[in-house]
Amino acid sequence: MPPARQTRSFKRLRKNLNRGDTLLEKFFDRPGGKARSVGQPKSHEQELLRAVLVLTVGALDAFLSELLIELMPGLARVSPEAAVFDRIAKENPGLVLRAMYLGGIDEALAEAIEAHFQAKTMHGAKAVRQVSDWCALSHSDAAYNTTRFAAALPALDEWTDKRHRIVHTGELVKMKRTDASDVIALVESIGRTLNNKAAGVYGASLKP
Repeated sequence: MPPARQTRSFKRLRKNLNRGDTLLEKFFDRPGGKARSVGQPKSHEQELLRAVLVLTVGALDAFLSELLIELMPGLARVSPEAAVFDRIAKENPGLVLRAMYLGGIDEALAEAIEAHFQAKTMHGAKAVRQVSDWCALSHSDAAYNTTRFAAALPALDEWTDKRHRIVHTGELVKMKRTDASDVIALVESIGRTLNNKAAGVYGASLKP
């Protein structure tokens, strides 16, 4: 079976996750170009690991918002009666008129949807479930589980909480090198699961 087509949103997610991998490989594993000595991470190394966590969880938040904007025009074509449009219209009555005024369903709807969802937070498992529901992807929580991540969405909530404590309270959350690798792999896995289902549902409507 050929690999699933990649959404533009997932391609951007992968670029952001590659930044985290680069930080780990170049500045944690080989500081100054030399292999790191074995031992517990020092304070500045902990800061690097925390930065990777913040970057990675933030990349997933951005991916979820961008995926919505990318998929909504396709959903409007194949299923204009989808419940999400009723919810959006109730929350933002001017959105439909704005889309009609702008003209051209793809560009207009994408811009209107972007404006609508900019005010919404996209954090943790709740956001993953919402995006799956809003885009009619029909994913259960178990669909995100893998051999490595037997409870993927609960694990995401744990990392999202740690990210919140770092960013909003300044807590010095303890991190290991394997933790940073795990959160990158988890986010990549969740993103790929959504991407693959989106590619299957919307296929030809996705732009390269």
